[in-house]
Amino acid sequence: MAIVQTPLPPMAVKRLDAPGLAAPSSQARSIAMSMVVKDALLRHYGSFKAAAISMGEMDQGQLTRDLDSGKFKFERLELCDPDAKAFVCRALAEAFSASDPKARIIRLIRESRRLLDELAEAVA
Repeated sequence: MAIVQTPLPPMAVKRLDAPGLAAPSSQARSIAMSMVVKDALLRHYGSFKAAAISMGEMDQGQLTRDLDSGKFKFERLELCDPDAKAFVCRALAEAFSASDPKARIIRLIRESRRLLDELAEAVA
Protein backbone atom coordinates (compact mmCIF):
# COMPACT_ATOMS: atom_id res chain seq x y z
CA MET A 1 0.00 0.00 0.00
CA ALA A 2 1.49 3.33 -1.05
CA ILE A 3 1.20 6.35 1.19
CA VAL A 4 0.81 9.63 -0.64
CA GLN A 5 1.96 12.68 1.25
CA THR A 6 0.63 16.05 0.19
CA PRO A 7 3.02 18.97 0.40
CA LEU A 8 2.66 21.18 3.44
CA PRO A 9 2.15 24.92 3.05
CA PRO A 10 5.25 26.90 4.01
CA MET A 11 5.38 28.24 7.53
CA ALA A 12 5.35 31.99 7.89
CA VAL A 13 8.78 33.40 8.61
CA LYS A 14 8.81 36.93 9.88
CA ARG A 15 11.61 39.00 8.42
CA LEU A 16 13.87 40.22 11.17
CA ASP A 17 15.77 42.68 9.04
CA ALA A 18 12.79 44.48 7.50
CA PRO A 19 13.03 48.27 7.39
CA GLY A 20 11.58 50.01 10.43
CA LEU A 21 12.02 47.10 12.79
CA ALA A 22 14.24 47.34 15.84
CA ALA A 23 17.33 45.17 15.87
CA PRO A 24 16.20 41.68 16.81
CA SER A 25 17.57 39.98 19.88
CA SER A 26 19.75 36.91 19.44
CA GLN A 27 16.88 34.84 20.90
CA ALA A 28 14.47 36.16 18.25
CA ARG A 29 16.99 35.40 15.49
CA SER A 30 17.55 31.84 16.75
CA ILE A 31 13.81 31.20 17.00
CA ALA A 32 13.28 32.52 13.45
CA MET A 33 16.05 30.28 12.14
CA SER A 34 14.70 27.34 14.11
CA MET A 35 11.25 27.87 12.59
CA VAL A 36 12.75 27.66 9.11
CA VAL A 37 14.63 24.49 10.10
CA LYS A 38 11.44 23.08 11.66
CA ASP A 39 9.48 23.69 8.46
CA ALA A 40 12.26 22.23 6.30
CA LEU A 41 12.62 19.09 8.45
CA LEU A 42 8.87 18.52 8.40
CA ARG A 43 8.73 18.97 4.63
CA HIS A 44 11.74 16.72 4.01
CA TYR A 45 10.96 13.87 6.41
CA GLY A 46 7.17 14.16 6.54
CA SER A 47 7.08 14.01 10.35
CA PHE A 48 9.10 15.14 13.34
CA LYS A 49 9.31 11.52 14.47
CA ALA A 50 11.20 10.57 11.29
CA ALA A 51 13.40 13.66 11.60
CA ALA A 52 14.18 12.87 15.25
CA ILE A 53 15.08 9.28 14.41
CA SER A 54 17.43 10.45 11.66
CA MET A 55 19.19 12.66 14.21
CA GLY A 56 20.60 9.81 16.22
CA GLU A 57 17.39 8.60 17.84
CA MET A 58 16.63 12.03 19.29
CA ASP A 59 13.38 12.27 21.23
CA GLN A 60 10.62 13.73 19.03
CA GLY A 61 9.27 15.88 21.86
CA GLN A 62 12.72 17.26 22.63
CA LEU A 63 13.29 18.09 18.96
CA THR A 64 10.01 20.00 18.80
CA ARG A 65 10.70 21.85 22.06
CA ASP A 66 14.22 22.80 20.94
CA LEU A 67 12.96 24.08 17.60
CA ASP A 68 10.09 26.04 19.18
CA SER A 69 12.32 27.67 21.80
CA GLY A 70 15.23 28.50 19.49
CA LYS A 71 17.56 26.20 21.42
CA PHE A 72 17.97 23.75 18.56
CA LYS A 73 21.61 22.74 18.14
CA PHE A 74 22.54 22.94 14.50
CA GLU A 75 25.17 20.26 15.06
CA ARG A 76 22.22 17.85 15.14
CA LEU A 77 21.86 18.44 11.41
CA GLU A 78 25.23 16.71 10.93
CA LEU A 79 23.44 13.46 11.77
CA CYS A 80 20.93 13.92 8.93
CA ASP A 81 21.33 12.50 5.46
CA PRO A 82 22.95 14.74 2.81
CA ASP A 83 19.59 15.41 1.11
CA ALA A 84 18.10 16.67 4.38
CA LYS A 85 21.10 18.92 5.00
CA ALA A 86 20.78 20.41 1.51
CA PHE A 87 17.01 20.87 1.95
CA VAL A 88 17.49 22.74 5.24
CA CYS A 89 20.27 24.91 3.77
CA ARG A 90 18.11 25.86 0.80
CA ALA A 91 15.23 26.73 3.13
CA LEU A 92 17.51 28.96 5.23
CA ALA A 93 18.89 30.63 2.12
CA GLU A 94 15.37 31.28 0.81
CA ALA A 95 14.22 32.68 4.13
CA PHE A 96 17.14 34.97 4.85
CA SER A 97 18.82 35.82 1.55
CA ALA A 98 18.46 39.50 0.76
CA SER A 99 19.90 39.35 -2.75
CA ASP A 100 17.86 36.55 -4.34
CA PRO A 101 14.74 37.89 -6.12
CA LYS A 102 13.08 34.46 -5.98
CA ALA A 103 13.60 34.33 -2.20
CA ARG A 104 12.07 37.79 -1.89
CA ILE A 105 8.99 36.65 -3.79
CA ILE A 106 8.68 33.56 -1.60
CA ARG A 107 8.92 35.74 1.52
CA LEU A 108 6.22 38.04 0.15
CA ILE A 109 3.97 35.07 -0.58
CA ARG A 110 4.48 33.72 2.94
CA GLU A 111 3.76 37.12 4.45
CA SER A 112 0.64 37.45 2.29
CA ARG A 113 -0.58 34.04 3.43
CA ARG A 114 0.02 35.02 7.06
CA LEU A 115 -1.95 38.23 6.61
CA LEU A 116 -4.79 36.40 4.85
CA ASP A 117 -4.92 33.88 7.72
CA GLU A 118 -5.03 36.76 10.18
CA LEU A 119 -7.89 38.37 8.25
CA ALA A 120 -9.79 35.08 8.10
CA GLU A 121 -9.48 34.67 11.85
CA ALA A 122 -10.73 38.20 12.42
CA VAL A 123 -13.79 37.59 10.25
CA ALA A 124 -14.62 34.18 11.78
